[in-house]
Amino acid sequence: MAAPTTQSARSMADKIDPARAPAALERWRRAVAEAMGGDPGAPLDRPDRRLLMLRVFGATRRLAELCMTHPDAAATALIDGASPVLAEAARDLTALDRGVGGPDALHAALAPLKNRVDVAIAIAEMSGEWSVANATAARVDFAERMVETGLRWLVRAAVKRGELTVDDPENFLKGVFVVAGSDFAHEDLSPFGPLDMIVLYDEKAFAAPVARGADRIFVRIGAELREAFEGKPGEYPLYGLRTPLGSGVGGAGFADSIARVKATASGPQADALKMWLGAARIIAGDRTAGGAFLEDIEQIVWSDNPIAMEALRTFVAQKDNDPRGPFRRVAGLCRLAIGGVRPVFRTASAREIFDNASRSRTLTSDAARRLVAGEELAHIAVSRLQMMKGAAVTGVEREDEQRALALLCGYSDYKDLEVALNGARTDAMNTLRRLAAGPQEEISLYRSGAEKEGDADKLEDLGFLNGQSLSEAVDNWARRAEARLGGKRFSSHAPGLLTAFGETQHPNDAVRLFDQLLANASEKYDVFSLVSDGGERRDGLVDAFGSFGAVVEPLTSSQALAETFFESTGAETPQSGKEWLSRFTPPAAKGKTALADLAEWRRELLARVAYNAATGATTFDAAVEAFEEVHLRTLTNVFEIVRDQAPAAEQKAGGNIALHVFESDGPHLPFAASHLGFIASEDTGEAGEAFAKRYLQSLSETGEGVFAVTPDATHRPGGVAGPVVSEVKAFKSYVQSEAVAHEQIMLARGRVIAAGDDKIEDSARDALRSAIAGARRADILFRDLDRARAQRMRRERPASEWDIDRLEGGRSDVELVISTLIYKHASAHPFVQDVGPAEALDAMARSGLISEEVAQTLSSARAFWARLQLVRSLAGWTDPLKAPVRRRFGGLIARAAGVQKFEQVRPMMRGYAEEVTRSYSQIVLGRPSLNVATPAAG
Repeated sequence: MAAPTTQSARSMADKIDPARAPAALERWRRAVAEAMGGDPGAPLDRPDRRLLMLRVFGATRRLAELCMTHPDAAATALIDGASPVLAEAARDLTALDRGVGGPDALHAALAPLKNRVDVAIAIAEMSGEWSVANATAARVDFAERMVETGLRWLVRAAVKRGELTVDDPENFLKGVFVVAGSDFAHEDLSPFGPLDMIVLYDEKAFAAPVARGADRIFVRIGAELREAFEGKPGEYPLYGLRTPLGSGVGGAGFADSIARVKATASGPQADALKMWLGAARIIAGDRTAGGAFLEDIEQIVWSDNPIAMEALRTFVAQKDNDPRGPFRRVAGLCRLAIGGVRPVFRTASAREIFDNASRSRTLTSDAARRLVAGEELAHIAVSRLQMMKGAAVTGVEREDEQRALALLCGYSDYKDLEVALNGARTDAMNTLRRLAAGPQEEISLYRSGAEKEGDADKLEDLGFLNGQSLSEAVDNWARRAEARLGGKRFSSHAPGLLTAFGETQHPNDAVRLFDQLLANASEKYDVFSLVSDGGERRDGLVDAFGSFGAVVEPLTSSQALAETFFESTGAETPQSGKEWLSRFTPPAAKGKTALADLAEWRRELLARVAYNAATGATTFDAAVEAFEEVHLRTLTNVFEIVRDQAPAAEQKAGGNIALHVFESDGPHLPFAASHLGFIASEDTGEAGEAFAKRYLQSLSETGEGVFAVTPDATHRPGGVAGPVVSEVKAFKSYVQSEAVAHEQIMLARGRVIAAGDDKIEDSARDALRSAIAGARRADILFRDLDRARAQRMRRERPASEWDIDRLEGGRSDVELVISTLIYKHASAHPFVQDVGPAEALDAMARSGLISEEVAQTLSSARAFWARLQLVRSLAGWTDPLKAPVRRRFGGLIARAAGVQKFEQVRPMMRGYAEEVTRSYSQIVLGRPSLNVATPAAG
């Protein structure tokens, strides 16, 4: 059944009547049964799902039509979630890459896919399965894919007609890209937009005879793109389109040359365009040319020709009837005021702007929370209104539509919804006025009553929470020291100890652990000798207790473990992960207390490694290796323990199961998830599921806090809804069709670490190896991978410049680059999957797949980020704004980074980030480089 494409007079005149919903629901159920070859039955009979569909048919017009047109999409979204529908639509969209025809044909090709996506996202959001942020991100992602498809379709047609001449027919978008602004750029998009965008092109990219006519061709392409997306008059649009370069009438302003736009932005009276471009991003086309354009625009907007204050005042004073308006202006003002020095603000969503502004103290935390809640309500109201009407509208006047919108937003009466929206808007406008005025206006009210700050307790000045309690502890130390040291005062024996503790990141932990060590250490050891003036162990103990206290605490908890602090160090101290495991072997995997014994062994060994790293007795590189080796050994031994202790049926099933881990996230460090999976040689049924779940539960019980293990087995056929244990056949099918780009890359670095027997181990290893592919398939995958990375970076922006897992060019990126190299070359060179990343890079360099320089850069960057992340996670430190770095902790970070001073770490981070980003561009995006050996690239 074809989707209704026109907004008929009847449909627009018909009132929305909830009383029609039951009959519509029955018709929809019959349509579902016909489309899916049978009625799903119980899954659709759940009361909450029936109520949701009654709401759809009783309170919407366009969404109800689409559910009738695509009943299978609606049913799938209800039962399995929106992801399968979106994945299918994305695959169908990719198949349009070679489409031909004019804007009418493009509209006809895109409309069914957009309609199915609208249905799936709307149901996922309205059912509560997806948050508003997740639904909006999915809309933006699919809109970007549609724009990419539309641009390629129309430009390729112009090239085939001979209107545009390009050097490389396979790279016909060279110099052509789409810049998005406003809600589209900031992931605040509603179901029908509008999409704010411009198609830009570089005149130099086209041969001389055609260059003069390129303007005319691209103006027509802009008009065709608008026609394809908005449809003809009377048709339902896919999206409304807007441009900052003009009215858009006849396609004007939707396409222009790079040179003209830069010239316009550099000229007078261009503040509105500069505000738009300053917060824009590239969404389609030649991203290399687009990136260069944004770098030039950055110079124009933020440095050479800043936006005039009068333009900012005009922006703040704008008024409109859009419920989201005040929230957009608060977010926009933050972008313009802070974006020059903190680029993270430029393209962030309104929610992210409010959160970041709160963390940076631009907004108070309570104001930010109110803004987040109010903006979400306004966004819900507009999104559901557009779902109801099928157009890019923001206001409602008809009484029946007001009542329907209230129902869609969870209100009994429209007046209640209106009051809530108006209250949120008023609060946002108040925040906007206060933000624009700055703090000086309020400060002036208090000048006459300003009070002088009194002296704080000296101990609390050092960073201790309770000076009185600490004073009592120190008095206790002094009495014990005097008895131990033959009358010598503690202050003369260990001068400056409290000051040293105060310079650590967690001074209170340092005092507590030292007190605990005094209580538990054997009388034959002199604990005070550890902290004596000039003692060789003093600095290491202070750093360990004050910065890594949560990890080293087990060493202070018993008399036996306290002996660790008195052991000699030197050549006998392990200097690699394997040496640590060789010296401190794990307990046997059999017996009733095997799991508890393993957990205790793990705690003690990790505590020893952390303490020796803090003292400098072992390197941070060795500590990273040790944490990874201990983690893998724990996963393996828990598997054997569960097999030994499980009921007979589960034991039998476990004999046919192999356990694999994904190493694409890098060395496993505290607080990181453990990505793993299970593959079976045959259907192990409920017993196999029970075995896997018993394993996951046992793994979760091996520690808590910094010692916690958080297993994640969601990367499997069917996702969280599928069985935990996958048959080999199902797993291979998942690899070939279901696994998304990121999961394909994860699988390339999957490794079997435990198995019931050799047969299933070999089968599981073979299944994992089926994920790799040659260069041709890899190039296709990398495009999707880059898009997913861009989406992730917009959704999960770094909380600070030290959020190195989310930092561009940081730890995640270097692991991603290494994983893509392994994915691309493992089919021809399987050995790169069987060794560690450093060995794989070295092997690829020896084989001529990459240069030695690239291998060394990636290996060094990986080790650098891992060391920094280890120090951060052991200290439980994330944000320098909330917890400024104290002197001694800064010294630990500097030592992990391989520099002398903490001030030198950030330049090192920037240098490595730039190198990794450059490697990502060359290896993943395929930009030319002398570093990659082209003869062997395939």
